[in-house]
Amino acid sequence: MKLTVFQSDKGDCLLLTAASGQRMLVDGGMTVSYNEHVAPALGKLRDDGGVLDIVYVSHIDDDHIGGILNMMDDAVAWRVHDFQVGSGNPNHREPEVPRPPDVKAIWLNAFHEMVDDNDGRIENMLAASAAILSGHPSAEIRRVGIGQRDLVTSKKQAIQLSRRVGASQLNIPLNPQFGGKLMMVQTAPAVLNLGTLSVSIIGPFAEDLDKLRKEWNAWLSENQETLTQIRRRAADDNRRLGTSEVDRLIRPMLSQAQLFGDRAKVTPPNLASLMILAEEGGKTVLLTGDGHADDILKGLEHHGKLDAAGRLHVDVLKVQHHGSEHNIHQGFCQRITADTYIFCGNGFSTNPELGVIDLITGERVAGDARHFKFRFNTRSTVIDKELNKTHMAEVETRVTALAAKWGGRLSFEFLENSSFEMMV
Repeated sequence: MKLTVFQSDKGDCLLLTAASGQRMLVDGGMTVSYNEHVAPALGKLRDDGGVLDIVYVSHIDDDHIGGILNMMDDAVAWRVHDFQVGSGNPNHREPEVPRPPDVKAIWLNAFHEMVDDNDGRIENMLAASAAILSGHPSAEIRRVGIGQRDLVTSKKQAIQLSRRVGASQLNIPLNPQFGGKLMMVQTAPAVLNLGTLSVSIIGPFAEDLDKLRKEWNAWLSENQETLTQIRRRAADDNRRLGTSEVDRLIRPMLSQAQLFGDRAKVTPPNLASLMILAEEGGKTVLLTGDGHADDILKGLEHHGKLDAAGRLHVDVLKVQHHGSEHNIHQGFCQRITADTYIFCGNGFSTNPELGVIDLITGERVAGDARHFKFRFNTRSTVIDKELNKTHMAEVETRVTALAAKWGGRLSFEFLENSSFEMMV
């Protein structure tokens, strides 16, 4: 199989192609990076007669779903153009974006399904609390507000994408292998076939989604009155609402937000990441979204993919959550090893973390004599934002030093162009 990795800003975007020709687009990265790096490649793919058999959205965070929504918007624009021309309007202007390939099916665990009937109220609550918390003098509380604001954006995109692919618009089958319902690990391990490619769903588990529903409901129940009080007092007289009063009212919200950081502070949508192990001809690619190490291990064990010592060596590991320290630990690095580690991240939020790179390297050189390679989907010279650029420069310096230290055991590559391809 062939794996194509695109520049995708702070997100993920990969294309997996089976030896038999079927293709799976894995996430879409951010909207801007999709337009610059991904859309032209997919437009050429369509021009060459290619299709996307599966579009796989690991979860609803903006840096994974944004580009996919943009692709579907482009598809709608082209469909409108075709309708206009076919209805006797030959002068209708073509869209100024590449025409994406046809999509046969999409894998997406929509947010409203994961949280049951409370999605609208949760969205309103998050939006209100994000506005309040983002202006708070405490840096810690502002970070919570920013995180909630991002959840609002992601949720809206998930709803928009669900509508785009629905019967009234693009009519793309949603999760057809699961009857249109949420995709998750099944009690009896099932393998999904995409041509010669075999796909095992290793996460999420049903109990994780159920726990997510309960946590959202608890958050909603505990904080609705809190937000009402804040709004009322602010509307009456902003000057009467001192910092100490705000602190008293938002403390329950902050506490609940930290509860969502359970499993090493991973956010609720990340806990619900759809994760897969793709296999073909003895080759393996582990695609982890923003999932947590423990969930990956649990899913692999469920499918019987670990050996007697509880270990697995894969050809390619897409390192979870852009190399965040919250999603990986020493035990995972000891038990799951790879020939190639792919890092998708551009320095945003200091991802990939220097400590994660050190951890993976240390465990590999200590316990495995095989050569391994780090491949990054960007480099500092092509990043605009100064903080991100500075961090990626530090990553490049660290990786270069590690490769020199370990005398050929480790090699690396930082992407400068739109994408790189590798045969697995």
